[in-house]
Amino acid sequence: LGYANEVGESFRYQYPRFVVPSYVIAFGYCCCDAASSGYREFNNSNVEKDINSIMINDSKKEAAIAAVDTLLWQSLASVAIPGGTINVIVRATRFVASKSIPSIAKNSPTVAGLISIPIIIHPIDQFTDYLMDNTIRQYYGRR
Repeated sequence: LGYANEVGESFRYQYPRFVVPSYVIAFGYCCCDAASSGYREFNNSNVEKDINSIMINDSKKEAAIAAVDTLLWQSLASVAIPGGTINVIVRATRFVASKSIPSIAKNSPTVAGLISIPIIIHPIDQFTDYLMDNTIRQYYGRR
């Protein structure tokens, strides 16, 4: 579900009305993953079941940090950066193919977008890790 927007971007010129819903699906996935990470962190922090208010406050803080970190990472690595990358690939392919046979001009941007999805995923994930490790994660101590 996190890659729904990449598929939507790939089909942008054939089915333009599906682009926005594809982003809604992808961002919905990001929100669910963030909530899941926060919930999991909160439950892992409360394993000792200590009634001490300091521990409960710490577990809430850790859960909030986990949720925000996951939401930010997923928003960048699954939605914003890949969506923009696929958009540029599809647009460039459309421009280049526009001077060819009509069936090639119509289908090649979509094919180029779909083929590029598995190629761009890992570099974008690594870049997002690097970016967050060297910026926001330094403020809340996660690496």
